Amino acid sequence: AEQRYTSDYRGKVQDKNVSVKIEPMYTLTYYEKMSEVKRTVHYHKYIDDLNRSGLFPQRLQITNAESPLTEEQVNTHFMLIDTHTSAIVNDPDNAVKRFSRAMDFYLVQDFSGCIEDLMQAIASDNSLYPAYFMRALVRCKQLEYQKAEGDAAVISGNILDKKRETNSVDYDLVKNDLDKVIALAPDFIYAYYNRGNLSSMLNDYRTAIADYDTAIKLNKDFAEAYFNRGLTHVFLGNNKMGIADLSKAGELGIISAYNIIKRFTEVPE
Repeated sequence: AEQRYTSDYRGKVQDKNVSVKIEPMYTLTYYEKMSEVKRTVHYHKYIDDLNRSGLFPQRLQITNAESPLTEEQVNTHFMLIDTHTSAIVNDPDNAVKRFSRAMDFYLVQDFSGCIEDLMQAIASDNSLYPAYFMRALVRCKQLEYQKAEGDAAVISGNILDKKRETNSVDYDLVKNDLDKVIALAPDFIYAYYNRGNLSSMLNDYRTAIADYDTAIKLNKDFAEAYFNRGLTHVFLGNNKMGIADLSKAGELGIISAYNIIKRFTEVPE
């Protein structure tokens, strides 16, 4: 029955007008959007160890489908910032406590406060790879917001309000943090995936494919990596390879892949 449901669902989805863009970066959060089809639980032993430490208010999850916070949840994290501040005053060199407060700042969208805490956490323990991972993600989000604001200013003709241009140096900071994560935790597949997304954002598609290759080599069921590698192959004109990857992503639960395959197979290679 479940197979029939999935098949029916895919049949309907194939005709949906799904926008063609890569799957988003992975993050750490307490709140994940549930999927109707994907049932994957993303796991890494060190994150599990952190969850067992008792220093986090909820279970840290690895996801690229963040759930928006309710007003009540936002207020909870503002209160937790105060609680964690007291804990940090009593134990200022505890990197994990800093990281825990950084997560609260992240969830209330205070990216400056988040990065400051992540920097302090790294200063206390330069082997705490989740701090580099989150700093890369938050910086990337900041750069995307800047770019969107800049584009909006140009469209409206309000050039004076345009934020400073993002440049390659800004993106290098993101890449350096992801490089560090990979050096510290070479089996943390989400760092390769995020670095692949970063390369894709910068139109460096071949470098992106190399990172998606590594992520898939480490986890042959990594649906989002197949999906993004498939789209990247299509961008490069390798339709056959792209469609094979998109088909695999569809099998693994990214049902929008079928609609994209349908569109690309209508275009002769």
